[in-house]
Amino acid sequence: MSRSRTTPLLGTWLAGTLLALLSAGASAAGPAKLASYDRTLWPESIDSPQRFDRASRQEILALVRVIERTPLADAAAIQTFTGVKTPNAEGVARWLEETRRRLLANYQAASRSCEAEAFCPPAADWPALVQLAGQSAGDAATQAWRQAAEGFHATYLYEQVRLAALFPRITSEIARLDDSELNGFELPDRQFALSFDDGPSGNDETERLLHWLRERGAGAFFFVLGENLERRLARESAASLGERYQGQCLASHGYSHVPHQKLAGWQDSLEKTARLIARVQPAGPAGGAWFRPPYGQRNAEQVAYLKARDGRVVLWNIDSQDWNAKLQPAAMQDRLITLMLLWRRGILLFHDIHPKARAALPGIGAFMEKSGLAMVGCGEVVKGLGGES
Repeated sequence: MSRSRTTPLLGTWLAGTLLALLSAGASAAGPAKLASYDRTLWPESIDSPQRFDRASRQEILALVRVIERTPLADAAAIQTFTGVKTPNAEGVARWLEETRRRLLANYQAASRSCEAEAFCPPAADWPALVQLAGQSAGDAATQAWRQAAEGFHATYLYEQVRLAALFPRITSEIARLDDSELNGFELPDRQFALSFDDGPSGNDETERLLHWLRERGAGAFFFVLGENLERRLARESAASLGERYQGQCLASHGYSHVPHQKLAGWQDSLEKTARLIARVQPAGPAGGAWFRPPYGQRNAEQVAYLKARDGRVVLWNIDSQDWNAKLQPAAMQDRLITLMLLWRRGILLFHDIHPKARAALPGIGAFMEKSGLAMVGCGEVVKGLGGES
């Protein structure tokens, strides 16, 4: 579907964006500006695995260019970029190192089908990838796309560096506290898993999503809030609710939606929610010992507690931002597709209490089918997929 959006000159856009970013607070609740751009600016339909790889390579090179021209070498530069007063410079450096490694590996994966490509030079290491990104000027047909894409990646870099600068004072999905934590990057190339937080909903959004998943034969994580599940169980039987969630993985989002990193009663929150989940899905593949902390905020003690019960923390690496009123459904879908092209694998974060997830998923599902991507069932994730590729 064609959507008309104004694309400003990149220099003007960056100046305005940076001004907005500097005025942002240092909380981890949400950034001042969200990354998204009009996917119709890409000059061809992404309707085959080969075209997916071609677009993936160019998104990777766009982020490489933005990283290379953004000063992030010390605390002062990070503070200027993010507005975080006392940034964790070592954490940002670790995130940059890991991101460079991932981008190089992803570019190499996207280049495996290059035999039939006219322009697909290899990159053996990061300096070679940087050189390639600098040489990739494109043509007249891709100039509008390049300008918009680099605007996207400038904002996305801010989103990620801001979280790294706050970590571990404010924990989030940006980094793991323990190797047992899942974040989506451990999935194989071209595989994605769906996850939904905050349900079951007080409206019919959860039921509509479950219907869509059943039609596709797909299984997703539903990280339920104990208080919402308890309200449902006051209205209907556990057996009836369990039947509705059949084929899905019920897991914990805590009893109420509060940060658990410094929550005094976190153990009670987890245990109470686990008991409620066991009533609905007694033999569920995940259960109450699999936990997604609200806002990604947790601590090492909680990770150890879950590991002792054969559970683990489940984070994410592709955030739909479907809760955010700043992002309309079409822009949210564009954001998701761009991040899927960039990271080539992952756990997608949605919320089954907002209608935007249901609005975007048919388009995302169609995009995945045409691009040769796999929607991995939650049961496969629970069984444990090997280390990062």
